[in-house]
Amino acid sequence: MQSISATNIEYYQIITGYITELEIYDTHESYIQARKLAGYPDINLKLIGHLDLVFMENSIITNYSSMNKSDCPTSDVEQYVRFKLGDKVIEGTFCGVAFSEGNYVEVVVDQIEGGTYFAYALRQPAEHLLWLHPYATTGTEAHLNRSSPPKPLRLKALGGIGILIGILGVVQAFTQGSFVPLLLVFLGLMCLLPLRMFSNIQKEVNSGSTIANRIFATLGYANPKRFDITEEENLVINKLECLSQHYLESYEGPLTNSEDIIQEFIEKYKNQQSPEDTENDKLLKQFMRLQKDGMQWVYLYRSAPTIPNYITVIHTEDNETKLV
Repeated sequence: MQSISATNIEYYQIITGYITELEIYDTHESYIQARKLAGYPDINLKLIGHLDLVFMENSIITNYSSMNKSDCPTSDVEQYVRFKLGDKVIEGTFCGVAFSEGNYVEVVVDQIEGGTYFAYALRQPAEHLLWLHPYATTGTEAHLNRSSPPKPLRLKALGGIGILIGILGVVQAFTQGSFVPLLLVFLGLMCLLPLRMFSNIQKEVNSGSTIANRIFATLGYANPKRFDITEEENLVINKLECLSQHYLESYEGPLTNSEDIIQEFIEKYKNQQSPEDTENDKLLKQFMRLQKDGMQWVYLYRSAPTIPNYITVIHTEDNETKLV
């Protein structure tokens, strides 16, 4: 199997142009199969970016669903894409893909074996959207002033049950003089597995991303190691949070659940047009209308920095029709 080639340890390249021949795959198996049919060499996806974390997340969902006999999505959390910009073949991993053929994009890429390019970020200037490789949202120093998110209550409960089952198995094995109760110990360890996997993911995420360092440096962000794209987006959506809270506090309609009331406000707000709307308001409403289930790691930005002149940029579009 082939792994990605590191063309530059600090920066990626950028390819710009209009999307053609877009193909979307909902699982890594279908993506790998499509690559084989297209005659591309094998690649080890676990060596690309943070796809090892993505596969771990898929395993957590599968294991949790199996243990609780609950309904969970059968497809992976990520999607794989392949499209062309000019004659350049671009591949990549995003979630809840909402860009389409004909869109003008600026794609942060690294060349891989076989001559194609793997995308680590895709910017849509017209929509002010930045699609990022999974978990590549913060630089390696951006986490220093941020607290760790708590573990989900269900995972904590599952971990506690696993510990109790394990202790019970050991006690029974000792008192009964039999190894059969040790099966309970094994079952307890299986209950602890999702908690352990979640902790590993959180540890990786909270330490920031070297992939994000390279993405933000390539796009021209100042202090890329300290940059957090979520903070940039929050500057746009803070107003929405204030408006939704005011709507909730002054609500006098038939709904009683606060989440339903907020959802009612969001549905109204995103379809409203007002002469008082700022550019940020218009961008936010456009983004809200675009959103769909499964969209992750895509962010709304206010303005894009200038791409540094030392970054290799391949323009595949006609300069006369390039969107600014």
